[in-house]
Amino acid sequence: MLKRTLRNALALLLIAAVLLPAPAYARDEMQNTDPEKYYIEVDTGNQVVTVYQKDDEGEYTRIVRRFICTTGKLRGTEEEPATPTPTGKWKIGTRERFGKFANFAGEYSRYWTQIVGGIYFHSIMFGNRDVETLKKSPFRNLGTNASHGCIRLYVEDAKWLYYNACFGTAVNIVSRSRQKGLTSSLKTDMDFDEYLKFQANIYDEEPLEDKTAWISVDGADLRTGNGTNDKLIKRLAKDTEVKVLQEGDPWIKVLAGEREGYVRRCYITYEKGVMQSRADGYFIAGTQYLYAEPNTKSEKLFKVARHSTIVVTEEDVDEDGKWVKVNYWGTEGYMQRRHLKTGWATIYDNGEVLAQ
Repeated sequence: MLKRTLRNALALLLIAAVLLPAPAYARDEMQNTDPEKYYIEVDTGNQVVTVYQKDDEGEYTRIVRRFICTTGKLRGTEEEPATPTPTGKWKIGTRERFGKFANFAGEYSRYWTQIVGGIYFHSIMFGNRDVETLKKSPFRNLGTNASHGCIRLYVEDAKWLYYNACFGTAVNIVSRSRQKGLTSSLKTDMDFDEYLKFQANIYDEEPLEDKTAWISVDGADLRTGNGTNDKLIKRLAKDTEVKVLQEGDPWIKVLAGEREGYVRRCYITYEKGVMQSRADGYFIAGTQYLYAEPNTKSEKLFKVARHSTIVVTEEDVDEDGKWVKVNYWGTEGYMQRRHLKTGWATIYDNGEVLAQ
């Protein structure tokens, strides 16, 4: 008991401020920077995305926009397993204007907005980083379960989310009963050739320059997706220079030489030779819920993705010492202590990652 008390006292002394993951570097100016302005619901039962704003009572009931979408495949085979879109409540993360799928050859999409891990809102696919290479099949498949888990949208809808669903915006993925006529009512009247010409005229301002970063540890994995189960492309040596295409936590997308891929955020630095991570920080061992109170029967606030850096603001909030109070991207809540692990975690600009 004494040992734990001393450990807790030392840990709490290390907290200089509430620590939050740095905002994702959208390489464009956002049209909305308030994460509470919108609430997004993805209905996989109807293949519809609905964006809400608050009413006069402060409840998210006013429909701002509604999009048809394509979500993950529900049925699979041994060769091609099902890839359903993960349900639950998440927070919007990083973004990329015209991105390449690192694990698929010849696949690109416009206006990527991250939900969790490798799951994004993005446009229907292109064969190259060129607006003239829009693919016909994804266009025709809108409104069905056909993706690898991501949520595909018309280009104009993906663009709206990209500029308005800022970092930290809540996204709730649910499956509701089929509502007759809802999905089809959101389909465009244009045929593919007409839509190809239409979306080719959707332009943006010149993007901000990609940030330069350096690998801060020797042998950092560059993978085809943002997870340790994704295919290893190669290992990067310490001080390797990379261009950051998507910024977030726990994974970022980079260009290393001529290869695009994902590397853990805690393995890079934006100041060459300066460590911006520590080997004894807190992170989440597996995807877990953040609760409103220190018990599993209380409201589930958000899901926290595996390997995310976590900030503990109060230790031993219950008599048994099983729960801790944490701050996750601006939301305070509670998490079971057994889900916290120590290891490489990022140090953010406003203080140190809490050590154990």
